[in-house]
Amino acid sequence: MDANQIITINDLYLVPIYIILVLLFANLFKSKWIKKYPEYKYFVYGLVLKLIGVSFFLLIYLYYYGGGDTVSYFLGSRAILNLLIQDFDKGLAVLFNLDSPLNTWNSFNQGTTYPPAYIWRDEQTFTVCRYTVPLLFLGSKSFIITSFFTSILSYLGTWKLFRLFNIIYKGHTKHFAYIILFMPSLLFWGSGIMKDSYVIGATCWISYNFYKLFILRKDITLNLLLFVFNSVVIISVKSYVIISLIPGMLIWLNNSYLISIKNTFLKILTLPVLSLIIIGLGFFTFNNLSSLLGVYGDVDSAIEQAQIIRSDLLRSEQYGTNNYDIGKFDGSFSGLIATAPIAIFTALFRPLIFEIGSPTMFLSAIENTILLIFTIYILVRTSPIRLFSFVRKEPFLFYCFIFSFLFAFGVGIAGTNFGALVRYKTPLIPFFFPAIYIVNMSRKDN
Repeated sequence: MDANQIITINDLYLVPIYIILVLLFANLFKSKWIKKYPEYKYFVYGLVLKLIGVSFFLLIYLYYYGGGDTVSYFLGSRAILNLLIQDFDKGLAVLFNLDSPLNTWNSFNQGTTYPPAYIWRDEQTFTVCRYTVPLLFLGSKSFIITSFFTSILSYLGTWKLFRLFNIIYKGHTKHFAYIILFMPSLLFWGSGIMKDSYVIGATCWISYNFYKLFILRKDITLNLLLFVFNSVVIISVKSYVIISLIPGMLIWLNNSYLISIKNTFLKILTLPVLSLIIIGLGFFTFNNLSSLLGVYGDVDSAIEQAQIIRSDLLRSEQYGTNNYDIGKFDGSFSGLIATAPIAIFTALFRPLIFEIGSPTMFLSAIENTILLIFTIYILVRTSPIRLFSFVRKEPFLFYCFIFSFLFAFGVGIAGTNFGALVRYKTPLIPFFFPAIYIVNMSRKDN
């Protein structure tokens, strides 16, 4: 689609006004909290970089790719908003995905415009359009401003994870800012009207909610509501992400309670009981979520879906030809386990410098190469036993690694294309980079 059909003359005066308002509110927010929480000195810096990141994202997608999914999401959202204005009942049915005869393709018309057909056909994909409607309304139907709002929403989730690292590991604020708030791939890929923006924000934010709700047990009502909301966002957009989160959360909860027990004898008595409770809670959670997880609700269908995604990513006309191969994958559980090491390595550290196939992969390749060198350095200087012993005593750090490895496994096993990989892997970046950094700091302290 021609960029001139998306960016209008109204953007020339609306965009500067909205940017001024956003920065004004951001500075007021910073002023309110900075005396209590010094890390708020980075709040506006991170937000400005996020807005710069989404600006580059829009330029690349509009003028290099010629549109892409982000434009399709915008068109789908605009069609829903137009339908709400034209016929509120029909618009409401589509917006909230109600079980109603009004929630149908035929509710749209030439006056409302139609959402792109491929977006409409996929429920999780069209959910992004539904979530974007309020932002579109607030953004005066502007593609640029709506993209800004989406990136800000994603940034707020990342900010909460940044706050969480600062709460648990004090004295590293500047470094956490660089490897969470200022990471180029997060500033770029976690921006714009895309699934990734919503998932990154919700994944980071739900970790903060979990900590406040189940570990500290403070601000329970607010964090319970946000925990549920972020869970709904993740499940409705990329349900497989929640599968990577839950095991780590349960272990985080288990280890936190065990560490709080100082008496060794009491800890030995408590361990089996607490472990059974946590395991039971895990089974209960998965059983109740299985119907919501769709194809990811059981192992067989999840493996089948991974094969489908692998086949889809091989379409060169959509994703390019810069593919990778992690070996034969026969679809069996044993085959899945056999390819796990290379799949995890691929998602965490690739593409490398010599695997760059497009300009958008450059930043990710630089980050991956630095991370790989840094990780190898830590592994060489620290014995595996000592490393595991430290991580085991740090419940939140353990959670970060479990989520990173499980998510990397899922993304690596399902992917075949570096162009898609650099985008799909972004939710693990704000967890894995700081976790590796903390491990390195602990090595120096000892």
